[in-house]
Amino acid sequence: MSTWRKLAVVVLAGALGACAHTRAEKLPGETDLKVARVSIVNERGEADEDFAPLLPRLGSRPGNALYTDRYYNPVRVAEDRRRVLTFLQSRGYFEARVDEPAVIVDEANGKVAVTFTYVKGPRYALASVDLRGAPPGTERLLDARVTARPGGPYELEEIRVARYDMAQDLQREGYGHARVYVRSYLDRTARTVSVVYFADPGPRTKVGRIEVEGARKVDVDDIRARLGLAPGDPYSLSAKEKAELDLYDTGAFAQVVLNTSADVETYLGDVPDSGGVIPDERVADDGTLRPRDLPATIDVVVHVDEAPRAHVRLRGTVEADPTRGDATAGAELQLRNVFGSQHHLTLRGRVGYGVLFGEDIAPPGGLYGDALVRYTRPSLFGRIVDGRMTARFRDVLYPGFHFRELFAGPGVRSTLARDLFVEGDVGFRFGQQVDLGTFDDATRARFVLPDTDVYVGSEVSGALVWDARNDPVEPMRGHLLALRAAASPGGALGSQRYVLAAPEARGFLPLSSSFSLGVRASGGWVFGWDASGVPLGPRLFGGGSFGNRGYGRDRMSPIAPADCAPAANVGEPPVCRGALVGGLSVLETSLELRFLPPLKQAGFVVFVDAGNTGTRANPLESGVSIATGIGPRLRLWYVPLSVDLAHQFVRDGALGNHRFLVFARIGEAF
Repeated sequence: MSTWRKLAVVVLAGALGACAHTRAEKLPGETDLKVARVSIVNERGEADEDFAPLLPRLGSRPGNALYTDRYYNPVRVAEDRRRVLTFLQSRGYFEARVDEPAVIVDEANGKVAVTFTYVKGPRYALASVDLRGAPPGTERLLDARVTARPGGPYELEEIRVARYDMAQDLQREGYGHARVYVRSYLDRTARTVSVVYFADPGPRTKVGRIEVEGARKVDVDDIRARLGLAPGDPYSLSAKEKAELDLYDTGAFAQVVLNTSADVETYLGDVPDSGGVIPDERVADDGTLRPRDLPATIDVVVHVDEAPRAHVRLRGTVEADPTRGDATAGAELQLRNVFGSQHHLTLRGRVGYGVLFGEDIAPPGGLYGDALVRYTRPSLFGRIVDGRMTARFRDVLYPGFHFRELFAGPGVRSTLARDLFVEGDVGFRFGQQVDLGTFDDATRARFVLPDTDVYVGSEVSGALVWDARNDPVEPMRGHLLALRAAASPGGALGSQRYVLAAPEARGFLPLSSSFSLGVRASGGWVFGWDASGVPLGPRLFGGGSFGNRGYGRDRMSPIAPADCAPAANVGEPPVCRGALVGGLSVLETSLELRFLPPLKQAGFVVFVDAGNTGTRANPLESGVSIATGIGPRLRLWYVPLSVDLAHQFVRDGALGNHRFLVFARIGEAF
């Protein structure tokens, strides 16, 4: 056996050993019989309730890849019988009955099958849902958190968990000690349930003493200045969360936690909730709550865990479609506090090689890449506005030509609120288009092409992004709204003048835990140019696996005649090649049905893409191009694989194109 095969065997054996479950120490009454199957059925042998949330919580359950094997124990089975009964009662079946379980023993194979049989009885109706003790002006805010309504089903866990959201709403309103309790009252004669939420807001709160723990390389004064909290300031949960977010946003910390003296409750997740413990002495004779004896100030302890001084990230991608194939490799080095407290340096580089397919493309590909050096100083302009100095080079491989660019200048960035970001840069830009081709004056005027292959001048750029997606790689809910813009003044400050505006919107509507409907629309418009034309940098291209999948990458573009030669015969038109020169407007839209089940390695999407580019403000001047298709998704450890099979059946407004394309990529799922 070769060395590599031996190594593979050792690695596989280690992996299997790591995944194998070892048996814990026996409990009293436990046997050596494995629980092979657990069934919960009604008296007719049917399961007319969804017990999926209950099964992982049972003491008797079969093992699988996620859960260890359980062994038959009569004590555990008796406990599970009570769990099944409690589960039914939590859904409003207060007269339910669970019979003695049937246990079938397979001695030969060392296994046991357990069956619980239940009788539900009538389901109690939800008669009323009341809220008491809410501070004036907060009633509608808290009521919006209540999912249970009179006449609807009674779901105890949903009703109880809502109290934590209600309490946090009060804490965000400035009641830092706020709690909310919930109680259910049964009327067995009428077979109804009445639910009452008791708000316990406490006083309006202010910040008390502030301490900082864990700072080593970052000055405590820098942390306090960034915190945005000072003794005597109004205290709220929103102010606490914003302080944590602002400290995270400096890039200097791996973890930030603000511990407070607030007398609040925390929901721990998949744990049955009691509805809140109310001591007897706190209940007045009229049923209201006596106020807690609480201070109006809340002390804060800031715990920071500083990120490593140096952090390296490596990344590689592979992408292919019928028009090109690309492979890239890159690295990023972050040096934190390298010039002192809150003075960071970032070095980033990426190199790629692209192979272009098509008889109209020459040369057939080559190397490209980018590099960045950036110095960042958090809180340079005020508390949350970070300053930076950037030097960036990029070489972009377009179909048949390159665009090379160098940019250097200062900028700012700030997190205005959770999920809301703004940034801007101003500086010197040098750009050069290589091998784009030669064009006559009429073509330059028609496509607004630049009169030189070199752009030199200043540029101002910025972006405003509201990213509220649940996941940046495979979002299933939430939204993203962005507006990006760039401008060059021309004249003495630039060889060409232009203004670029590029809005984008994405929305994701969850249909279930596995299905989601995604909508995306992005566009770009260039305007304000002068007689020098618009250089390649701000010109707009579409297509590819992240755009309109009816085109290859950067292939959705106006085509201009280039490198024209006289015809062989008199009277015939000159012989030219078509150059993809980019448009002054672009529109790309997508509608996707996504099936991405949680904790599963496979899924798929069904999509419809539409859009086009234009030589002026109308991106659909030559008609809309539409493609439909399906794309499997595989999550292979840290290497997500995506394949899209697209059919372009409308091209430039004309039916019947029937063009098929296949896109494959490794490195990002979406």
